[in-house]
Amino acid sequence: MMISNEEKIYRKLLEVYPSSLATITELSFNCDASANFVESNVKGFNFDTVENCHPDCCNKEKSPDSLFYTNSKLYFIEFKEGKSKKDDIRLKIHEAVSTLYSFCKVHTPEITREDFFKLDIRYAVVLRAPDKHPNSSFAYALDLNSQKYHLKNLDGYIIKKTRIATHPKSILNVLKTATENAVTSISIHNHFGEPIHNVAA
Repeated sequence: MMISNEEKIYRKLLEVYPSSLATITELSFNCDASANFVESNVKGFNFDTVENCHPDCCNKEKSPDSLFYTNSKLYFIEFKEGKSKKDDIRLKIHEAVSTLYSFCKVHTPEITREDFFKLDIRYAVVLRAPDKHPNSSFAYALDLNSQKYHLKNLDGYIIKKTRIATHPKSILNVLKTATENAVTSISIHNHFGEPIHNVAA
């Protein structure tokens, strides 16, 4: 049975980094504040553990927190519970793709450069809704466009599609999509790690 290159890469990552599966609760944990952000027991791949295999690069690049595979798609998801900068958010996906490309050259050499740049790679940033704009209509407006980080100009360039999710329901939808509906409910925590929203599909 033929498998997609996306699935082949994800399987190889799990083979090379067998201890890198983690729950979404762990992947989204705010280490600086020692507080949970998004709570779910569904697991994803901790991409922070992946080192760049290129001999002329630093072994550890900046990268999104997590990687998920579903339906021949690779989903990078960055959880930003605290402050974030445009340059940092954009740099992470650039360096993640670079790291993934170097990984493929070493571990899946049968995937050519041309094949690699045909991969269906997607990038979502999950943010806490701004406290000063608590109403859902504003949050949904933020979700529907990526102007905060100007991510849309990356669509079709190094990745297929980008997304920002701030509203609890939108965060759930992103995680459902990235996990092939494995995530059916989540809890969103405040800055102190206290659950404030319970969302179910």
